[in-house]
Amino acid sequence: MSQVEIKDFEESQMDELLALLTKWSPDHPELGEGDIVKWQKCYRFVAMHEGKIVGYIGQIAHDFKYGKKSGKEGVEHLGWGVTLVLDMSDSKIRKQAGRELLGRCENNPPLQYSAVGVVPAIEEPYKRRGHVVRRDCSKMYARFLNPAKALKYMDKPSIYAPVMKLANVFCPKQKDVNREKVERIKEFKPDWDEKWDKLMYEQYEIYGIRNAEFLNYKLTQPNRDYHVYIHSDDGYIIFRHAIHRTRDLNLVKVCDLVGTEEAKVDLVSLAVDFADEVKAYGVVALGSFDEEKTYKKAGMCISKPYPITMRPHITAKMHISFFESDLDNLW
Repeated sequence: MSQVEIKDFEESQMDELLALLTKWSPDHPELGEGDIVKWQKCYRFVAMHEGKIVGYIGQIAHDFKYGKKSGKEGVEHLGWGVTLVLDMSDSKIRKQAGRELLGRCENNPPLQYSAVGVVPAIEEPYKRRGHVVRRDCSKMYARFLNPAKALKYMDKPSIYAPVMKLANVFCPKQKDVNREKVERIKEFKPDWDEKWDKLMYEQYEIYGIRNAEFLNYKLTQPNRDYHVYIHSDDGYIIFRHAIHRTRDLNLVKVCDLVGTEEAKVDLVSLAVDFADEVKAYGVVALGSFDEEKTYKKAGMCISKPYPITMRPHITAKMHISFFESDLDNLW
């Protein structure tokens, strides 16, 4: 059997790539339309076998800064692995393509390979490749307004739905949103960059850098309607109504959140109110372990650890949101 070869993606291969994504990633048909793929600023690698694309991966560069709680200074240049799609028609070729594509991302200096949301089936292979899977950094937080439907999102059986309903009763929002303190905006100003960095530096051990360039680029993501609010007590939130096109899922996703404690509670409560208004099945967010009380105050009392794969030399607890590694792309 001839070997799989990893090459840099060329724009002339776009039609063939989109055909691969359409066929072998049926849960995410928007990838095959190409708008999101073309929008991504990332390294792109393809696995070739006998002149045919049999695999694809993107790697997005993003600098992470050490915060005050880490006791360290400096920046880590991370490269998030995203949109790994493989031709599944031949298991030997699939396995080789997957290994080689990950290997290419692992050896793409100066980037340090990282990934999020690692499923149990691939956790051991990651460990064998020298990565560390951390479950002490990030949590997914949720409030389920339609528990039976929203439980699908967290791969939990609907039998838990009555428990989720009780959780809503015993974990209400602790206060109404002070609407006079929030303002909807369309874009971020560079003048605010220092404010966001100071807030994150004080709160997290290591975090993805936030500035107007990064945030405004994210807001240009195709076919997305983002709700962006700033808070007068220093903070912002970005959320959207996400409707899965091939599965019966309808959620509000908190894509990014930065702020003081008071501001974050107000802003998350705003997203919860919005979810109720649009009759979403629930609202979900990614945040740090230390933010559990914040989300509970806003009525989001369901949580579970969210695994992050990173290189072993990074021992600080990493803060991520859905805007990290373009996780928010897929639906």
